[in-house]
Amino acid sequence: MRIKKRGYASPKQPEQEIMTIAHTVSAFLAKYRKHFVIAVSALAGVIVLAAGYAIMKAQQEQKASPFVATAYEYYNPSNGSAGDYGKALDLYREVQKKYPNTESGSIGKYYCGNCPVNLGRPEEAVKAYQAFIDNYSHDKFLLGLVYQRLGFAYQGLGRMDDARKSFEQSEALLGPGVATVELARIYEAAGNKPEAEKKYKTVLDKLIGTSWAMDAMGKVQKIAPIPQPAAGKSTK
Repeated sequence: MRIKKRGYASPKQPEQEIMTIAHTVSAFLAKYRKHFVIAVSALAGVIVLAAGYAIMKAQQEQKASPFVATAYEYYNPSNGSAGDYGKALDLYREVQKKYPNTESGSIGKYYCGNCPVNLGRPEEAVKAYQAFIDNYSHDKFLLGLVYQRLGFAYQGLGRMDDARKSFEQSEALLGPGVATVELARIYEAAGNKPEAEKKYKTVLDKLIGTSWAMDAMGKVQKIAPIPQPAAGKSTK
């Protein structure tokens, strides 16, 4: 009895496989060619726009930075003389008006609050700081400084609850620092000993080596003194 050999399909030649794959890809591209062209064109447009915006912003920053440098020289003269805060304010306003979308513009707006403080106009400073918060909240570092300075402005106006809220915002953005010290003092003055102690201990832990930490040590001892042994009893 003869045993029939099982037949089998011969494998495709490499050339045939390549041609099959190429045909499949070609058909797919032909079907979706329009979609690919639109997507690539849109992407290219976005890249061009982004590049153009970056170049424009860099050019604006280059024009704005000398104004900021000049304004700061009036604000804090390098020769140690008294600052001309009125002139500095005019220049900072000009920078912020002409180049509002630059880093120099946000710095200018920050100093539009600082200058009125030094001119003894805290109400005007509060309005400028609030305008910064409304328009430049993306700049977290400067925003933290603005809340800090806003807290001092509110203190000058006797608005202690608003000052506390501003210092809390500043501490949340910048971490322990000046705002923490001021919060400790506000809580202490209000008679809130637990919160005052908590903030002074934060100053002790996080601001080691500063004069604030030395002061905080004394404050903590005053608020929560170390228990002394009872009279007539000796410690072993």
